[in-house]
Amino acid sequence: MPPKGWKATAKGKGKAKAKGKGKASAKGKAKAKQVVEEVEEQPKGDVASGEAAATEGALVEVKPKAKAKGKGLRKKVLEDLGEKSLAEALAEAKEVVATADARIAEAAALEEAQEAQAKAAREEYEQATSEVQAAVAKEVEAASVHQQLLLKRLELSEKEEQDRRRLLEAQKALAMMEVMAVKQKKMQELEEKRKVATEAAEMAKKNLLAQRQIEKDALEATRRALDEAKALKAQARGFGKRASVGGEPELPPAKRILPTDEQETVPATLVDGDNVE
Repeated sequence: MPPKGWKATAKGKGKAKAKGKGKASAKGKAKAKQVVEEVEEQPKGDVASGEAAATEGALVEVKPKAKAKGKGLRKKVLEDLGEKSLAEALAEAKEVVATADARIAEAAALEEAQEAQAKAAREEYEQATSEVQAAVAKEVEAASVHQQLLLKRLELSEKEEQDRRRLLEAQKALAMMEVMAVKQKKMQELEEKRKVATEAAEMAKKNLLAQRQIEKDALEATRRALDEAKALKAQARGFGKRASVGGEPELPPAKRILPTDEQETVPATLVDGDNVE
């Protein structure tokens, strides 16, 4: 890529050089034209010199001008010629014109070459500019895509953080429920044990009450048996007294056979006439 300002500088130099050469060529042409015009407007006395010039093929078509102006130019040309002959002046003028034409052609070729070089540089610059613009557009597009990816990544990171928090909360809730389940299971086990113990206590209480009732009933039966024994004893005593009065000897009281249910409650050592109280 050419440096900035190179195209303008090269083109300016080429134009300046071509302009200078063009000015020199124009001056040479003007001088040669004046010489030819003077030759055409010379008087008849200078016919010999004119013929010599004609033999050299230097005739040029000249526009008719005013005589006063032509005389002034002829005078000026003659003064410029000095000691030179017309043929020498004409040859010198032709040489000047040829040199000017060569310089003009050289300047035109140089200008054309510089123009081609400038065109190539301009095309190269435009191509480089287009490539730079395309690269900049791609870079902008890539930056936009990168920005979108960053935003997407940030969004995914936030979503991942939210999911992680939800998972942590779910794990905490699960652990709490497991603890509660274990506690509830233990409570159920304790409740079942308490219920079993309560039922056992109730059963023991009922058994105790039943035993007490049995004991109470047995004691009541024993008391009744004792009362009956006392009554029988008293009766036997009364009968003995009556027998003594009648002259018969008093016999010891005989053992009374009790019923089976009473035999279980009355002590075996208890006999009729003994006071259990």
